[in-house]
Amino acid sequence: MAKIRTLSQATGRIHDSVKNRKSAGSSQTHERVRRRVDYDLILRCQQAWNNLDNARRTRERVKEYVYGDQWGDIIHYKNGQITEREYIQRKGNVPLQNNIMISILNSVVGLYDKQSGEPNCFAKKKDGQWLSDMMSATVQANWNDTKMPDVLRVAFTDYAIGGMAMFREKYGERDGLKDSWTDFINPNYTFWESGTDPRMTDLRLIGVLCDASAGELYSEFCNSKYGWTVEEIDEVFGIGRCDTATYGTQYGGLQQNERVQLDQISFDRASDNGLYRLIEVWTKETKTRYQCYDPLAPNADEVEYRVEVSDIGHVKRENSLRIEQYRDVGVPEDEWALIEYELIEDSYWYYTYMAPDGTVIGEGETPYEYRSHPFTLKLYPYVNSEIHPFMGTIIDQQRYINRLIIMHDMAARSAAKGITIFPIENIPDGLSKEDIADELTEYDGLLFVQTNKLNPNLRPEIITSNAVQIGTQELLQMELNLARDITNVSGALQGKTPTAGTSAARYNQETENATTSLNSIMRDFTSVMESVATKKVMTIKQFYRQGRLIANKDNTNFFEYDNLSARDVMFKVAIKEAARTAAFQTYINDTALELLNMQAINIQQYLEVVNLPYAKELLQIIQRDQAQQLAMQQELNAQGVNQQQVGAAQSLLRPTQRTAA
Repeated sequence: MAKIRTLSQATGRIHDSVKNRKSAGSSQTHERVRRRVDYDLILRCQQAWNNLDNARRTRERVKEYVYGDQWGDIIHYKNGQITEREYIQRKGNVPLQNNIMISILNSVVGLYDKQSGEPNCFAKKKDGQWLSDMMSATVQANWNDTKMPDVLRVAFTDYAIGGMAMFREKYGERDGLKDSWTDFINPNYTFWESGTDPRMTDLRLIGVLCDASAGELYSEFCNSKYGWTVEEIDEVFGIGRCDTATYGTQYGGLQQNERVQLDQISFDRASDNGLYRLIEVWTKETKTRYQCYDPLAPNADEVEYRVEVSDIGHVKRENSLRIEQYRDVGVPEDEWALIEYELIEDSYWYYTYMAPDGTVIGEGETPYEYRSHPFTLKLYPYVNSEIHPFMGTIIDQQRYINRLIIMHDMAARSAAKGITIFPIENIPDGLSKEDIADELTEYDGLLFVQTNKLNPNLRPEIITSNAVQIGTQELLQMELNLARDITNVSGALQGKTPTAGTSAARYNQETENATTSLNSIMRDFTSVMESVATKKVMTIKQFYRQGRLIANKDNTNFFEYDNLSARDVMFKVAIKEAARTAAFQTYINDTALELLNMQAINIQQYLEVVNLPYAKELLQIIQRDQAQQLAMQQELNAQGVNQQQVGAAQSLLRPTQRTAA
């Protein structure tokens, strides 16, 4: 028999972590401007941002080695600190660099781009294939409309350089398109608190530093939802002040950090003087609530739900109504389907917008039906909760290659080259040493020499010596091989021409082996794409309206999105190889050709599925010819019917004519 389980805690103290924090001594209210300052939360955010300082500096160093100055590391020199570039220049040498890291990175990014796929949805419901197809087409249309392949390509490049990838899903209107948008967030502006779970399910706090203009602040918070006025926002952020040391300036366009240098990024100050720092943070909170189980719920997602303690009266009244109905119809008590409920400590996500001084601008429980934060976070490789970028593993090889090049350049510059040994006794009369030097260095110069009887064979001699071989070429080749071995980016993966005698099978096997070695980072980022696509699907389910038109991949056909059918269905999202990739299209073409040769399909069906330059044109020609043939056949059939009718009429008239005769 279903029973109502009511625990004794119902009459005890009700826990709410948000209310406890608001009532703590760290939260103060200012009377001049109606606002609350949460000092504990702002200090917690700043500490989380400071804890990631080492990860940000590692990412910045790897980025400089890939795209910037490879001699920018700081070293100690004469009781001071200078860069390696300055040290080399002080020694009279040229800081040369041969960047092999950019080539390796481009190969890895190219491999990802070649293997990247698109999301496919699978409805967790019986006979839900049509729902799977509809949601797959919907999320793929969003994937293309919001330029997700471009966003993910940049994110993967940054992920290989810094080992961090963070996305945020948000529904809104951009460039006239109201849709679910995925933003890749610069890791320099992110912070979080987590444990050791590589899936990031143990996050306790996650946030991002935002830079917003005055107009954006007015538009976001000066409304009925948050209740701020323009004057109050100006007071909190210091908009319009002449003193802009903390918040900004009333003059736009004065960019303080044009190159987004790490040393110029601050927790409480915007990079652009025309913008204002806004801190968005999501925290995991706990609150006493009732966990309810309704066996008569119309949908599977509504069987279990949670209600506030103050709303449990509605559940009790519903149970009382059901009891009366069961008694009226004579249902046995052990068959009553009542709502079961119990007190629990519910965990939920709570968002807060704050000014740099801790002033709370907006707050509330997560507005998303999936009851979580809108971020997706992935760290590489996250062994022992540590971040080690993929490209950071070959920095030492890159540094040694640059040193070998400089050593070779120094040896080449210090070797004797083109030195002319000219005996003084052989200087002709009437010429000085300067005249001889000018003639020897002059193009097409001519010098007359008269030999001596004591030294009849004495002649001017030009000596040219090669640079001293110190083994730099062998060491350089060794370091290049080490870089390839560490990253598993071989010449085959880079598309280099194989050496003579290399068979095609071996070359393909080398490429496959290199791809297998890189499967770890590829699979990690594929899981990121699946997580991003999953939140995108849940956001679409929540905000898409009934009957929204969805276009197919070619924008040649449209269908209406059925929100009522998809809203209460859970979907599993997987990243599959996109049909636009060359390998997938080749497979489709080959399979369709085999079916055509087996006469399992006709030529029209073949042209509809293959990806050939002339397929659409040829299909249109065949369809046009078929339409013309059909029209001609219908015309001939119509003419045949008319002739039969005329013949029948004539046969009917002949007996009448004979009788009259």
